[in-house]
Amino acid sequence: MILALLATLGAIVVAFVLYPVFTEATAGAPTAFHETDVALSDLRDKKAMLYDAIQDLDFEKAAGKVSDSDYENARSDYLAQVAVVLEKLDALAPPDTEPEPTSTEKTPTKKRTAQETKDSLECASCGELNPKASNFCIQCGNPFAAACASCGESLHHKARFCNACGEKVSA
Repeated sequence: MILALLATLGAIVVAFVLYPVFTEATAGAPTAFHETDVALSDLRDKKAMLYDAIQDLDFEKAAGKVSDSDYENARSDYLAQVAVVLEKLDALAPPDTEPEPTSTEKTPTKKRTAQETKDSLECASCGELNPKASNFCIQCGNPFAAACASCGESLHHKARFCNACGEKVSA
């Protein structure tokens, strides 16, 4: 009697464990749809990663850490990779889907309180709020401090005239 009970319990456990294997094999169409979704997600992630890499490269170039020739080579390589990824996305993505926003696209600006704007610097390029002591934007990497074209003096990001020579700062 105990042996029959153990055999029945074992059969139930085996059926419970193997149930997902057999149901997955009979539902062939959803599996193919799932593979397409995974491929689209991977391509979108790769596209975002490449855009971030280009943005980082531009920042490194502006900071003087990358030579002109290395910058041009790396940027053209990244752009070629982006072109391949975009072609694959166009081939896989259904035409009626809305593309996902990338990290380089501007997000809508929200209403900011007076305290937020008082304690931070707003980037003129992307609108991101940054700590007051920032030299570069934390979102897009644009520099806050500019140099006077006439005398080379470091200028505040909101300066309209140079405080050393009085020249008007070009926009």
